[in-house]
Amino acid sequence: MAGLGNIYVDETLFLAGVHPETLGNALSYKQFALILDCAKKVIQKAIQLGGTTIRSYHSLDGIDGRFQNELNVHLRQGEQCGDCNDRIIKTKVGGRGTYLCPTCQKKVRL
Repeated sequence: MAGLGNIYVDETLFLAGVHPETLGNALSYKQFALILDCAKKVIQKAIQLGGTTIRSYHSLDGIDGRFQNELNVHLRQGEQCGDCNDRIIKTKVGGRGTYLCPTCQKKVRL
């Protein structure tokens, strides 16, 4: 899968319960299908809410999106997970910052 930005990937993997360092070949077909379904839900909700306005991004028509108010893990380092109360952490995957809940998103190993 390609084409999702960091915010949407963080949120998708959280909803799917998949650790961002899990290798693609370690995923079952069922897990892959779940990730795809969660990505669709995240994108649909973001579109309904006008996108994500973080820092200096604003749409051309001057309307800020509201999806940033719905974020489960992205930019929430040190805050409690809404599902399990563990602390959200930030790590690097492929040189990019990513946020996750270490309890809700367990790494799958081959």
